Amino acid sequence: MNNKTKNIVVTVLMAALFLGFFGWNIAKEQSDFSDSERRVLAKFPEINLESVISGDFMKKFEDFTLDQFPERDGFRGIKAFFSRYVFMNKDNNDVIIENGHISKLEYPLKEDMITRATDRFNYIYDSFIKDSGANVYLSVVPDKNMFLAEEGGYLALDYTEFVSSVREKTQFAEYIDIIPMLSLDDYYFTDSHWKQENIVDVAEHIASSMGASFSDDFDLVTLDTPFYGTYYGQAALPFDADTINYLTNPAIDSCVVKSYETGMPVEVPVYNMEKANGKDSYEMFLSGNQAFLTVENHLSSNGKELVIFRDSFGSSLTPLLIQSYSKITVVDIRYINPAVLGNMVDFENADVLFIYSTVLLNNSSGLR
Repeated sequence: MNNKTKNIVVTVLMAALFLGFFGWNIAKEQSDFSDSERRVLAKFPEINLESVISGDFMKKFEDFTLDQFPERDGFRGIKAFFSRYVFMNKDNNDVIIENGHISKLEYPLKEDMITRATDRFNYIYDSFIKDSGANVYLSVVPDKNMFLAEEGGYLALDYTEFVSSVREKTQFAEYIDIIPMLSLDDYYFTDSHWKQENIVDVAEHIASSMGASFSDDFDLVTLDTPFYGTYYGQAALPFDADTINYLTNPAIDSCVVKSYETGMPVEVPVYNMEKANGKDSYEMFLSGNQAFLTVENHLSSNGKELVIFRDSFGSSLTPLLIQSYSKITVVDIRYINPAVLGNMVDFENADVLFIYSTVLLNNSSGLR
């Protein structure tokens, strides 16, 4: 076979391979959601003259072909294997593996995002809390890169500068420093979140800083379902599952939690076992992403009330504080407009805690 024939054969085979995958991509049923990556996948974009001329169609079409590529997870795994073990890259699409932990790089520090978040906090304070007699506190939860990124030679936030910036922009609140109480062992291996059973000392420090009583007498329960955290799918490599433990006591067992997702109050469990067996077991804590919850502790007669503004880290922290208050209101302003809070929350003489992770504060565009 001469060179010309070889070139023709190679060209024909490559064209057939390309067209075959293209046809498969178009013909196969489109997936709505990637369980491994925990995100919505791009769909085939609408074609019209305006989108074609502007280039918007081609951009969305490229996203569609990447997201809906046949056997996508398999190819992602092959890419991740070669990236880590053959080419010895330190990260794969910003996903890193260090000390047995999977994480995602959080860099650089985005001052504009911190400002956006703290502007929302200041709006809430000025609009609803300022003249209420409430005691206001703030705490920052570090992402686990604080404990592994620099050690592994990765770019990392300057966490001292980060916290200083947040504190400077939220001078209405007393800062509660929990960072010295945390270590890498307090986080799941395959996920970004902290382990509830490892943050009892954090909860006690927060409660005592707010002048509330606290007992570390909890019963530990182990979830039977293996936990594959959000970074497990992003790493696209095989790892052992994490184990979720959760803590309970009489106050947690007997409290009444109400969700207002539908507008009307619906009673929900502190630990949602349906969510525990779902796509993301961490959502078992207070049923995951809930815009507005109330927790009533009928075992307490102290009359103390707490309002928590939080991201997902607060889902596993809040149950540990139930024993310290007669009522806790939990607000997530990623899912509720703060402008309506005046009709929903009584801040009068309450304790108010803003507790957010560095990841959320550094990527705060989702706050309303």
